[in-house]
Amino acid sequence: MGRFIYACSRTFLRAAFRLGGGMTVFGKENVPADGQLVVACNHASHLDPMILGAAFDRPLHFMARKTLFDTPGFAWLIRQNFAFPLDREGDPREALRAFGARLDGGNAVVMFPEGTRTPDGALQEMKQGVGMLAVRNLAPVVPVYIWGSWLAWPRGKKYPAPHALRVYIGGQILPNPDRSVRKTEQARVTAAVEQALRAMERAAWEGEPEIPEAVRRAWNGGEICV
Repeated sequence: MGRFIYACSRTFLRAAFRLGGGMTVFGKENVPADGQLVVACNHASHLDPMILGAAFDRPLHFMARKTLFDTPGFAWLIRQNFAFPLDREGDPREALRAFGARLDGGNAVVMFPEGTRTPDGALQEMKQGVGMLAVRNLAPVVPVYIWGSWLAWPRGKKYPAPHALRVYIGGQILPNPDRSVRKTEQARVTAAVEQALRAMERAAWEGEPEIPEAVRRAWNGGEICV
């Protein structure tokens, strides 16, 4: 049942985004067809989970805040779309275990390594959780950058507006299986994800007429590596 509902939701979202300005996906060849996978994406808008679900051909599993599961009908629907609850105020180790359980099932699990939506359109500092999750589960990571969702529905705006979307999927980042370098490897994976996302951010925004001032400041400060 879940896969059928997920497929229906994906078809609906693809049609909606096509009508809303179009969505182009780059790098689909970087996504393995099966097996555990961490999808590490920038977070600019409430639209991001829906965009990812529409962009990827394989099902994605999403963390959702616990309170969203308080309404029975809605809880059933999002569970059918492979969302799982997490208490953001709880023990962070519980979050890692919840993510890990999904990965153990051979699933692709989405993580927003910034931790929250950007307030100004620019990438924020990465949290260490993405490296910990990848190394702990020996799961490959694909960095993903969504362009256009911040312009369509930024923080502080009540409703989304139609806008073109682009999704950039980077090459896989593979954790070292040597457990003796676990902590060093967690930092390396996190840094590699951040570097990839910053490179994709610059490539996505260069030449655009609506570059956020925060993105320009990051470029001028030499914070973006390409």
